[in-house]
Amino acid sequence: MIWGKIIGGLVGFALLTHNVLGLVLGAVIGHWVDKTVARGRRPSSTALFRADATVRQRIFSTSVINLSAKLAKVDGPVTRDEVDAFKALFRIPKASMAGIGALYDEAKRDPSGYETHAQALADAFPGETVLLGEVLEALHQIALVDGRLTPPERQFLERVATIFGLVGRVFSEQAGQPAAAPDAYAVLGVARNAATADIKAAWRRLTREHHPDTLMAKGVPPEYVDMATKKMASINAAWDSICRERGES
Repeated sequence: MIWGKIIGGLVGFALLTHNVLGLVLGAVIGHWVDKTVARGRRPSSTALFRADATVRQRIFSTSVINLSAKLAKVDGPVTRDEVDAFKALFRIPKASMAGIGALYDEAKRDPSGYETHAQALADAFPGETVLLGEVLEALHQIALVDGRLTPPERQFLERVATIFGLVGRVFSEQAGQPAAAPDAYAVLGVARNAATADIKAAWRRLTREHHPDTLMAKGVPPEYVDMATKKMASINAAWDSICRERGES
C-alpha cells in the first residue's frame, strides 16, 4: 500500500513550509499509517507519535537537523564552524553524512518554520524534559560557536524552550563564559530536605532513563544517543556530591 505515503507526503509538504523536508517527514508518518491499516487497525493521533519507535526516530532526526540548520541561518549566512559544531554535537556517522547533509542544506535556506519542527519533537517525546533539555543545550552550543549569542539566536532558543516546556532556561551570552555549578538536588529533581532513600530512588530512575537501550527504545536514533553521556555524568556527580554532603558511603 502506498497511499499512506502519498497522503502523508502531501500533508507534510503543506505543513512544513512547502519544502522537501515536509515530504520526508510526511512520507514517514504515512508509511506508519500503511503498516497499521495493513494490520487491520485504525491509527489514532496519539498512537501515531507513541506506538512506533521508528516513526519517532525519523521525527527526532528530522527535527534536530532542521532546528540546527535554521538556528545557524537565523542571524545570517551559515558558517563552516556552525556546521562542524552540529556534526560534533550530534555525532553524525560517516555512513549517514550524505543524507543528513542534503536535509541540512535544504533547511538552512530559510530560518522560518523552525517552530513546527520544535513542536513535532515535543509532541513525539511528551514529558521527556531531560532529553529535550539536552537537545536545547546542543542548540545553545551551536549558537555560541562564533563566540557570542546574538539577539536572533536568543529569541530562537527561548521560543524553542517554550515549545519544549522548558521555560526559564538561562542561556550564557558568550562561549567559555563560566557557568554556576549546578545544584546537585536540582539536577536530580528533588528537594534539599528529601530523605536520602528518595534521592537515591530519583538517581536510579534518572540513570535508567538515560541508559542507551532505554533511549533507543523511546525512539532516539543510535547516532544521537551519545548526547546523554554528559547528562549521565552530571547525574552521577550530583548523587556523589549529596552522598559526601550527608556522609553516606
